Amino acid sequence: MLIILFLLVYTEMIRAIVFDADKTLWDHHNISEFEEPLRLIDSNTLEDSKGRVLHLFPDVKETLKELKNRGYILGLATWNFEDKAIKVLAALDLLQYFDIIVAKPYPYKFLMLSQIIVEINTKANQKIKPSEVLFLDDRRGHFGNIWLYLGNVKCLEMWKDISKYSEIFSVLSHVNNE
Repeated sequence: MLIILFLLVYTEMIRAIVFDADKTLWDHHNISEFEEPLRLIDSNTLEDSKGRVLHLFPDVKETLKELKNRGYILGLATWNFEDKAIKVLAALDLLQYFDIIVAKPYPYKFLMLSQIIVEINTKANQKIKPSEVLFLDDRRGHFGNIWLYLGNVKCLEMWKDISKYSEIFSVLSHVNNE
């Protein structure tokens, strides 16, 4: 039902997809806690020196790879320390998929998304509007300020609006008429 409402409200083409990290890409709630050295247990599981473990959610790598192959600009907006986020992404071999990473030690996703849009418009030499951005986060509470300050960013709550990564393609195909 929520996806149908989403599709009716948002009709502009999506060109950039921005992900949250904690509880969206992986099951851990705060990778800023992770301490080096980091150890890859398998291609989707990482452990820190204190025994904290994170697991990528199913199909994350495959989805990111396919989105890049389809030409989407991919961003990451995460409430984490940047150095920790970069190290975890690198260890999990995810760094290659993200064009822009904004990791800040505060929860203001609307500021992070704003920075991502500015960076796309300057570095990538493209002009993108907030209405051409899809943002995925496990916390709906961030969406209000995003809409208030940035406008018509398309927001989906992971695990509520969509329950698995492959559903992203269904949303995109309906919105972008792929």
